[in-house]
Amino acid sequence: MVYDRRLARPRSLRAIYYWLLDWLSCKLADKILLDTNANIEYFVKTFKINRSKFLRVFVGSDNEVFYPLEQKFEYDYFLVHFHGCYIPLQGIEYIIRAAKILEKENMKFNLIGRGQTYENIRRLVEELKVENINFIDSVPYEELKNYIAEANICLGIFGTTEKAQRVIPNKVYEYLAMGCPVITGDSPAVRELFNDQQEMVFCKMGDADNLAKKILELKDNSQLRNTIAKNGYNKFINNLTPKILGEQLLKEVNKEIKNQRINDLY
Repeated sequence: MVYDRRLARPRSLRAIYYWLLDWLSCKLADKILLDTNANIEYFVKTFKINRSKFLRVFVGSDNEVFYPLEQKFEYDYFLVHFHGCYIPLQGIEYIIRAAKILEKENMKFNLIGRGQTYENIRRLVEELKVENINFIDSVPYEELKNYIAEANICLGIFGTTEKAQRVIPNKVYEYLAMGCPVITGDSPAVRELFNDQQEMVFCKMGDADNLAKKILELKDNSQLRNTIAKNGYNKFINNLTPKILGEQLLKEVNKEIKNQRINDLY
């Protein structure tokens, strides 16, 4: 709310309230679940919480909602997909600028959703006179898979906020669950789990030129698209389904309960 969405000024009363809310939640908890080690280190540093309290649990995705569908590619152009709620960490302005760079490459960009920066993004499109963007309003969660399946490649996040360095966004897991090729911004968080040019393609955060270069690279290299799509799906199905993540979490919770019982005896 303060440093990522910037809806409150640092050191304002609202910012102090948000800090105290997070700090108190951490202090009262027996165990704290976070999605990446990068995020854990931030909480340890920011709220002075003992590292042993934290447990990393990757977000994953619901493979009963997102799963491979037959990709028909019925269009005579290369289709790039993004969905999100238009918060700053997503860096949608860089997608717009990359689309402008690629205007002559027979590409279309589907951007699904609405949110905080939506109006600013629409104004940017008008200023740059970008003509290869399709804005699509938010769709029911269960219908997202149909749009993803139509795309040749899918985009993650590219923003320059601090939080963008610490998270792996939900959409990346959703793309992988469907076996779709992914480009996302390079960050310490994403490197905890994935490898560049193997399960997906990384690009520089906040760099429209580099994003455009990576999109064009995948457009021109069907073998690389197929490789990262296959590897990404295998990574998901072997590590990131609700069943696998749930079993890992249950194991850790049971271990914590056992340790507490032992401590109670002494």
